[in-house]
Amino acid sequence: MRTYIFRAIHREPDGMLGPDLYRHAFAAKDDSDAVAAAKRIDLDLAELGANAVYVSAEDGRAIWSLHAQDFPDPTL
Repeated sequence: MRTYIFRAIHREPDGMLGPDLYRHAFAAKDDSDAVAAAKRIDLDLAELGANAVYVSAEDGRAIWSLHAQDFPDPTL
């Protein structure tokens, strides 16, 4: 199993990323399973003030992201 980090943040229109508003480490077999697990995380982005979510591998490599323009409902 590998460790992955799920982060919810506020992404500025210019692409600058703010600090983590929510951070959760979890284990998954591989990148594909990590993305599937991240999609099951129940989180209200509007309540957090977040408009983007990211999953990164232990080495810091981003493997998946979703930004506000990609989804109309801010509740994941």
